[in-house]
Amino acid sequence: MAMQGDLFGDPKPAGRRAALEVHEHCFIRGPKANKSWLYKFSHSHECGEVPHQHPDTGPASYTIDKDEWFRETGMRGGGKKKFTKEPTGEQFPIVELEEWQKSFEIVVGPMPKGKQFENATGPGIALPLRLIKTFGMTVSAIKNAGR
Repeated sequence: MAMQGDLFGDPKPAGRRAALEVHEHCFIRGPKANKSWLYKFSHSHECGEVPHQHPDTGPASYTIDKDEWFRETGMRGGGKKKFTKEPTGEQFPIVELEEWQKSFEIVVGPMPKGKQFENATGPGIALPLRLIKTFGMTVSAIKNAGR
């Protein structure tokens, strides 16, 4: 099945419900970081569907809809998005992402040489599409290296 993902398009599908999207964060510093029972949390809040972070956390991680993922990649995976009418979970101030957290570059290298790589095709669109759908990132450039 051909992969249909739009690498330069909107990472969130059109027609998003007005409900609050449940998403996850991981603590990356502070007293809750590196404590397995406190490290990760889920919640929902106003503007939670817009990529963001909170003090001492990394960027929001969104559930990839399994039906959408299969349609766009032909692969199994993902889950079911959850939405709430009211904010849920612990609430924190929203911190805008820094520029380096909003996009990434794709660098296409030469195919490796050797018999074991004769039929290799690389990861295709799945890896960048996962970054787009999980973190709301965009592709800033596609570069060819070593060609």
